[in-house]
Amino acid sequence: MGGSSVAPLGRTSSIENEPRTLNLNQIQFARDAALYIINTRDLEEAMRIFTKGLKPVVGCVHDKEEYAAAADELDGLSNPYSRIRDIATAPF
Repeated sequence: MGGSSVAPLGRTSSIENEPRTLNLNQIQFARDAALYIINTRDLEEAMRIFTKGLKPVVGCVHDKEEYAAAADELDGLSNPYSRIRDIATAPF
């Protein structure tokens, strides 16, 4: 058999695009730091610190359509007896 070489696709795993998860020590450190800022700064300055670097989220039509479809599906699941039933088939 001949040695076939497979060219790399240059893709990264989707997990690489996900945010990193903090461990419990890092979460506690972040809580303590936030509490320190809240206790030592005025409200406006604390808000500026907490929101620095945030960018507005821009949705697209595709996302809205997907959300509407998912919401319709969940509505059907939340109340399985939502359809009007014939009296003869009612359990009571």
